[in-house]
Amino acid sequence: MKTIFDKCKLGDLTLKSRIIRTGLWESEQNDLDAIYERYEKIASSGVGLITSELYSIYPKDKFIEHSYMMDSLNFMTMARKLAEITHSWDVPILGQVEFIKYNRGIDLDIPVNDLTLDDIRQIQSDIIDAAQKLQYADFDGIQLSVGNNFFLSKFINPYYNQRDDNYGGNVFNRMRMVLELIRVMKDNLDLHVSVKVNTFDERKDGFDASESLEACKLLEKVGVDSIQVTRPLSPLYFTKKLSSEDELVDYTSKLIDSVDVPVIVGGGFNNMEHMNQLLNTTNIEFMSMYRPFVCEKDFLKGWMDGSSVQSRCLMCNNCYRTKKSNCYHY
Repeated sequence: MKTIFDKCKLGDLTLKSRIIRTGLWESEQNDLDAIYERYEKIASSGVGLITSELYSIYPKDKFIEHSYMMDSLNFMTMARKLAEITHSWDVPILGQVEFIKYNRGIDLDIPVNDLTLDDIRQIQSDIIDAAQKLQYADFDGIQLSVGNNFFLSKFINPYYNQRDDNYGGNVFNRMRMVLELIRVMKDNLDLHVSVKVNTFDERKDGFDASESLEACKLLEKVGVDSIQVTRPLSPLYFTKKLSSEDELVDYTSKLIDSVDVPVIVGGGFNNMEHMNQLLNTTNIEFMSMYRPFVCEKDFLKGWMDGSSVQSRCLMCNNCYRTKKSNCYHY
């Protein structure tokens, strides 16, 4: 019988459990000790893998006030320390690299359709530079978001991408920038490359589940090491009841049967018994959690010793809305 605390392999990474902690906002950029303490608690709790808060590669990005800039003078100091902390608990760490806006000098927020070939090469180069920094900081890998509502998710989405060149049209062409990027990283860097992908898009004529499956198969072909399933506006989807967990589980099961790389699913999980039930009634092997770790960094300790089975997180989404890395209530 499988449990969330099984020792297992996620591609080339050895995990102490099936739980992946996914980060998002960083509201303590000016307090490195607070960041280190947070990671110490998470890494010591029984988590299998940590994905960092999002790291921004552009100084005028939309979420720059709520993320850690990779060109900050102390970024490498901070990143090396986080890797040291997580590795001391035998927990691997991935750096989450994302951006919302691409700016070309004084031209701000360049739309997908207005990118020149030079712009595409610049974005690819910037992300590769970010991956090199993570490798130098001793991170185990990088998570690239082609999901939620970040720039690369728009680039692969037919709702936004109406390009008539080799980077527009069918799924392969819309994925081309990402596929080229991943191929270069896999050929030149020693990093686990994880990609976050939307199951669908809520817009009419947007990225649907069939295109998502096709995109994931292409990612597998260029050597991606794991795929994390997400939603365009997750976690707000689960509060607004715009889609059900069954829908997410069904999609994830189809994806697992379609690709030969590990698949991680996140979906508002906060109960150990429910998660263990899913592990033993579906083909799902890995689950990600975000808000419970904001609420209580080391809540998994209680799950491991049997003193609790439910996170005290209220799933109120205040951490998401206010863009905080600490809990509104606790």
